[in-house]
Amino acid sequence: MSTDEADVVVIGSGFGGSISANRLALAGFKVLVLERGPWRDSLPVRSMRIADRAPFPYGMKAVTHLLRTIHLGRRSLTLNKAGMYEVFRYPGLDVFAVSAVGGGSHGWFGMLTAPQDPAYWRERHPDLKPAEIEKYYEKIIADMGAVRISQDLWLPHSIWTQLPASPGARCLPADPQPYMAIKIPYSKNEVGQVTEGAGGVKRQTCAFDGEGLLGSKGGAKASVDFIYLAPVLSKGVTVRDMCEVAKIVRESGAGLPKYAVHFSSLRDGQKEVVRTKRVILAAGTMNTLRLLFTSSLEPGGLNPMPSLGRPFGGNGDFIGAWFKESAQPTMFESAPVLGLFRVDGLDLPFVGMVGMPGIDTLPLLPLWKKKLAKTVLVLGMGADTGKASARFEKGRVEVDYDPKQEPIFEKIRGAIRILEDQSGLGTWVIKKPMTVHAWGGACVGPSPDRGVVDHNGEVYGNPGLFVADASALPAAAGTPPSLTIAAWAHHVADGLAQRAA
Repeated sequence: MSTDEADVVVIGSGFGGSISANRLALAGFKVLVLERGPWRDSLPVRSMRIADRAPFPYGMKAVTHLLRTIHLGRRSLTLNKAGMYEVFRYPGLDVFAVSAVGGGSHGWFGMLTAPQDPAYWRERHPDLKPAEIEKYYEKIIADMGAVRISQDLWLPHSIWTQLPASPGARCLPADPQPYMAIKIPYSKNEVGQVTEGAGGVKRQTCAFDGEGLLGSKGGAKASVDFIYLAPVLSKGVTVRDMCEVAKIVRESGAGLPKYAVHFSSLRDGQKEVVRTKRVILAAGTMNTLRLLFTSSLEPGGLNPMPSLGRPFGGNGDFIGAWFKESAQPTMFESAPVLGLFRVDGLDLPFVGMVGMPGIDTLPLLPLWKKKLAKTVLVLGMGADTGKASARFEKGRVEVDYDPKQEPIFEKIRGAIRILEDQSGLGTWVIKKPMTVHAWGGACVGPSPDRGVVDHNGEVYGNPGLFVADASALPAAAGTPPSLTIAAWAHHVADGLAQRAA
């Protein structure tokens, strides 16, 4: 079965996909977005009159909707095609990815921070000017309605309540704090308040009972489904959810080559094909790499990409815990992020404190809940080296990642040890790194042997095919990479629109 042609087909709807669709639709393009996850059942999505929605994994819904697929060794187990998290387990690294219209913006903590290295975009390609990407940072912060974490906000817990200033303390609240794209109240009277924005989209001010890794039911946390897709659903963008792309095949023709995007509905198994001259891949690092590998091995598929799979990294993501003697209110009543702290005044590593909002709804043993109620998660990250690589073997993306070769992890462990020494309270650190910020494998580079995409995000040897997600990042951001990805997607989509015009 063949569907109508589109000017651009966007695969994926996270930061890269939703922003690309938004910018191209506003430039007059007809855009088809293919997303293998469902719309999530949030207040904003209901106000958008989206009828078919899947729940967030709160309460007993965690049993059925927390996990989508687990990839373990040579085996993959799909538990629920409408589940939220996909898990990739490798010997040196575990990778988590969100499946939904809105992608990772449902699972993020809402922090918007520029890359740790001010020279991040320099010398990536002779024709890439850093200012062409960095100019979007302020726009994205405004689009997401982000504000800096501060003591002016009404927060049950904050970095200042956890680490009050004391003489000689090595761990102190950072100044400035990162931006947070969450509607935080300025007074107790604003908690849970519902507001209506452009197009009748409704949101709720943070009620400190969710908004974290399990999603934002009330829309307090900005997610790209209603920030970027909602305004263009009636202006050139069609979203097909629960549609999984299998491969991309080149077809010859006049001008740009035409691409046949083969996908199937996960609801009824119906297979379809859409043909277009332009495709933007934004399915998240792991699934974008899968499609590039699969499609390059397909007869008549994509032209070879010598650098596909390297470099690759996990952004130095690392998790620890800090066990308080008591917590009033409990850590379940919290914003998702309490704030950032610095050790000895240094910016490296990036370490922040995270609450437990919504975790109390999960079907856990009472003893576990009692422990978690007074547990503060410590989230660390920093620039890993990019020495790792991804490859395709027996139908699966494999990752070769050796955490022992990554100095950033010992720096984060050291920061948590100093927190323990300063507070006199116990801490814990995870044994094997796990990341929600996998990057690279289809990186921007100056040539095909040093990158997969050029300064425009266009895949070398495959004109009309672009990559707009974290797989195109040339290095670890070392901070939460959402702002970096979003700016790259703006750059890719706006550049495509300008050249086409």
